Parts: sequence; structure tokens; C-alpha cells
Amino acid sequence: MAKHKKSSSQHPSKTNSFWQQHFWAILCIGLFSMVLYAPTVSYDYALDDQIVILSNQYTKQGFSGIGKLLSTESMEGFWGEQKNLLAGGRYRPLSIVTFAVEWELFGQNPMIGHLINILLYVLTNLLLYRILVALFAAKTKRKSKTRYWFLTIPFITTLLFVAHPLHTEVVANIKGRDEIMTFLGALAALYFSLQYVKRERITDLIWSGLCLFLALLSKENAITFVGIIPLTLYFFTKSPLRQIGKTTLPLIAATVVFLVIRWRVIGYFFNSGTEVTELLNDPFLNASFAQKYATIFSTMGYYLKLLVFPHPLTHDYYPKEFPIIGWADWRAIAPLVIYTLLGLFALWGLKRKSISAFGVWFYLLSFSIVSNLFFAVGTFINERFMYISLLGFCLIVAYGLVRYLPQLLPNVAAKKYVIGGIVGALLLAYSFQTLRRLPAWENNTTLFLTDVKISTNSTKVNTSAGGTIYERAITLQDVGEKQKLLYQAIKYLTKAVEIHPQNTSALLLLGNAFYALDQNIDNVFGVYAAIFVNNPDHADATKNLMLFSRNIKSPKEADKFIRFYEKYVIPYGVNNATTFAVLGKLYGQYRQDAEKAMKYLEQSIAINPNDASVLQDLGIVYGMADLHEKALKVSLKALELQPNNTQLLQNIGIAYRNLGDAAKAEEYFQRAEQRGGK
Repeated sequence: MAKHKKSSSQHPSKTNSFWQQHFWAILCIGLFSMVLYAPTVSYDYALDDQIVILSNQYTKQGFSGIGKLLSTESMEGFWGEQKNLLAGGRYRPLSIVTFAVEWELFGQNPMIGHLINILLYVLTNLLLYRILVALFAAKTKRKSKTRYWFLTIPFITTLLFVAHPLHTEVVANIKGRDEIMTFLGALAALYFSLQYVKRERITDLIWSGLCLFLALLSKENAITFVGIIPLTLYFFTKSPLRQIGKTTLPLIAATVVFLVIRWRVIGYFFNSGTEVTELLNDPFLNASFAQKYATIFSTMGYYLKLLVFPHPLTHDYYPKEFPIIGWADWRAIAPLVIYTLLGLFALWGLKRKSISAFGVWFYLLSFSIVSNLFFAVGTFINERFMYISLLGFCLIVAYGLVRYLPQLLPNVAAKKYVIGGIVGALLLAYSFQTLRRLPAWENNTTLFLTDVKISTNSTKVNTSAGGTIYERAITLQDVGEKQKLLYQAIKYLTKAVEIHPQNTSALLLLGNAFYALDQNIDNVFGVYAAIFVNNPDHADATKNLMLFSRNIKSPKEADKFIRFYEKYVIPYGVNNATTFAVLGKLYGQYRQDAEKAMKYLEQSIAINPNDASVLQDLGIVYGMADLHEKALKVSLKALELQPNNTQLLQNIGIAYRNLGDAAKAEEYFQRAEQRGGK
């Protein structure tokens, strides 16, 4: 009996569950993950939350929108149609479905979104620790057994992963849930694959395939785990290749099913056939083949820098650090050499089953799909692209500290203090940077105004900062404060246009800011001309000009509008009803030119036959030209659309009087008088 009791105490796994054995480690990881990101619970929506939540018509339909989210390209709910603006398209419905569920249950409530992100992050980190313990179990017994649970490779790796500042975007931005769910699903697939090689139950294979399928529905880059999972089994288990091959089959099946669904939904696998012509959707648009890949390697080098020294951080790295470069530039050569050496080291360690080599394999495989080397991702760099790949780096660091550092320390007693001190210093530094970065994600204003000081040469960030300040300025009543903010907005927007002269969003906002500042239409025209040269039928620009035209104060100012339209809008093939309507009204009201007024107003009506205000203006112009029957006809049609329009009633009365029908004229004059009295 005594012997039996002793055996039980030495092998707690026989009597205690994993969670009981690792209670303190689990508690530390869970609390650390929660406390680190607890401030985000009070944050608002920010950045791409607009696309997937606030302005996504399918998300805001709640439960009833889930069908559309699952059966359409992921940007359709925002744009209203599938536009194929980004190479490869986007089909990532699962995280957006969770947003729809939240909207149904809680409405517009960012606190719930942030809380769920934190909980999913905690769950991911706990599962990661569980898997790492399983992977290192055999090696720990043989090589690095320690009674200090807080100095084990799984624990240190997980804590470094939790604390690393590159995760701030993923966790603090609600939209980042797609990354969290992708990794969570992929880790679950790995967990069940490990379970299969341990007990060979077919249900584990089924669960493995299902988990990877859900990960793929969250984001396509989970596809890299079709290679990562069998490679992990090879490095960490003694399973024969045949058994490893069996674990790969459900992963391949899940991937094939996903790709078929994706193809059926968005209409293509990797290329829509639509040419990307906007630099902001393809930063390599004007680069040669050699320049493209030289620049890609420079960005890959910068990712390594962010792994080791994650400062400064920003949500947009285009194009500050990364001008298009050639192969003569050291910024391309150095990363090429480093990645070549990493690849050779990974191959060298394959047969030896080196843990450090596995870390490199994990990094390279998970990073490959977002590196721009094989698939265009629409930008140079994003911190969220490192969310999964970061694990390879953390594993290498933890393994080096636990496995190799002690060999350099002659004093056995000092080893735990040195390792603990280094780990503590890393965690302190990473946590400090994470907490320092988090407040930027509180809302769009804090994010844009923080990052515009970092990404000073980013046209996107300058546009966002200028637009945010402009939106705030136009709500103010204090003239002095309003002008101060408008000048600040103009500074950022001007910088955005200088960086990228075809940035239509920046041009539009800049023109609006100039108009809000002093209503000097010359400044507006100077900016809007650049819009219409490249996009003559720009809906927002034509709408804004129409609104500005309502505030015309003199015939001289009206002449400026006419000259602008006829020089920069009409010659470039504009065909929208709003432009023709404005021109027609200007010619009629300020130049008394009935012929040209009729020409443009009739063109407007030909496009939009049921615009009551244009019909009303056309009726007036017909009256000016003594075409009273036409005036009466269009005025009556306008009245059908706006039966309570007093001015229309008067115009109809005038038309009847000019046609000699005094009785009808009087009838409409009286109706106008009665309506006016009301």
C-alpha cells in the first residue's frame, strides 16, 4: 500500500487531470492574458470595424443576415456588391457571423465585442500551452526535467506569445477576431491530430478536419496548417510517416471543401480577372518584377525587426519604411541572405528534429501566405500578419533560454535566477510596450492621430487623420476653434495628396475642408479638378458640387461653376443626372440662357425621369422660352411627385394663364395660397 501511494505521488497524471497538474501555470496564463488587455473593454469601434460591423448591412441584420454572410464575398455587405478590389478576394464569414449574432443580441455595443476578443484570446493561449506541454512531454522527461514549472519551455513560450506587442492590433481591434479564431481553430486541429497519434480514434480525425475547416472559414491563411500539423507530428512524436499521413487526410479534405465553397461563393479561386489599378490596393502596382521582389524582401526583413524590437507600432506601414527599391539596395540583400540562411538551417534541422529548426519551419510556413511572395495581400506590412507566425519566434527564444543558456552558466544554483531574470525582463518590456500601444486603439480619432506621427509618409494615415479632424471641426460652433481644426485637417490632407496625387478620398476631403474654412470656391475647384480628371463621374464629388452651388451668391461665382463643369467634368465623359441638373439651373438662373438650360435639364431628366426638383426647373425654363405647353406638362408631372409643393402650384397656374386658361390658372393659384397658409 505504501508503495502504491508513493507511485501515485510521483505520477500525478494517473490521478489528476492535466488542468489540475498545471493549475498555477494555467492560472498565470489566463490572468495575464485578461489583465493585459482588460483596458480594451471600454474601447469603441475602430478602423476595419466599420467594414465588418458598423457599415455592413448583413451584419446589422443580425440572425437574418447570417445566410448572406455565408453566401457572399466578405466585403459585399459593406459595398453593397462584390467589387473585387483586392487580389484574390475575401471569403472569411465566420468571424463576421459572430458580429451579426452580437448585433442581434446586444445591438451596437463595442464592449461585448472587445470582451469576446479577450476571452477568445485567453482560450487560445490556454490551448497553446496545453499543446506545447504535450509536445515537450517526452523531451522534458529525458533532457530538461525541472521542478520549476515557471521555467519550462511551454510556459515561457506561451507567456512571451501572450505579451508580445505585435498582438495589440489583433486583440484591441474587434475585427481582429478573424485572426484569433483562425489560430484557435488551427490549434484545435493540431490538438486532435496529437490525440489521434496517441490513441488512434477515428473521431479525433473527424474533429481535426472540422476544426481546420472552421479556421479556414475565419481566414484563409489557416491553410498553412495542412503542412504545419504533419511537420509538428514529425518533429515531436515518434509516429511513423504512414500514421502522420493519415492525420493529414482530414486536413486536406477540409481544405478542398473550403476552397470549393469559396470558389462557388466568390466565383474564382485566386484571381478574379479584374485588374487592380489603385495603388492603395496594390502597393507594387508600378514596380517592375525585380523591384517588386526586392521590396518584398525588404518588408520581410522589417518583420524580423518587429519580432525582436516591436517599436514603433502603427496600423499602416505604407509607404513609410518601404519605398520601391531594387536589388542593389542593402535593405533587399540583407533580408534575402537572412531568410536563405534560415531556410538552410530549417532543412539542416529537419533530419535532426531540432526544436530551433522547427521554430523556423513554423515561422516560414505560417508567414509564407501573407509575405507577398506567393500571394498579393494588398499592402506591404500589417502587424496582424505576425499573429500566428510569432509563435515560432517565441518558441526559439524560450528553447534557447531553457536548453542552451544553462550550458553557459557554471553556477548551477544561479541558472534559475538568470533564466527567470531574462524572461521577466522580456515580459516586462513586452507588456510595457503593449500597454503603451493599447490606448491608440481606443477609437478612430486616437488611432489616426497617434499613427500619423509615426507613419508620417503614409497617404492612408494622413487621409484618415485629416478626415477625422475635419468631421470634428464641422460640428463646432466656435468659429476660432473650428478654423484651427480645419487648418490642421488641411495640413494632413495636403500631405496625403502630395504623397499620392490620385488619392481621391484625400482630394474630396481636402476640397470639403477648404469650402468649410472660407467657402472660397476657387480652392475647392483647384482640388476637385484632380478628382474629375481621373474619375469624372465621381458620385460624392458631383453631389458636393451640387450642394455648394446652392450657396452661390453672385453671377460671377455662377460663371466659375459653369466654367469648371465644362472644363473638368463634361469633357471627361460625365453622365450623371446631378451634373446636368446643376448646369441647367445655372444657365437658366444666372445667364438667362434658356437654350443651354433646356439642353442640360433634359439630359438630366433622360437619366432620372422622376427628379421633381429638376422637372420643376425645366418647367421654369420652358416658360422662359415661351414653351408653355411643355412647361405645363413637366410641372404637372413634378406635382405628382411632390403634391404639396407650393411653388409648383404657382408655376402651373402661370402656365395655364399663359395658355389662356384663366379658370385653371385661378384654381392653382388658390391651391397655392391655401397650401402656403398652411
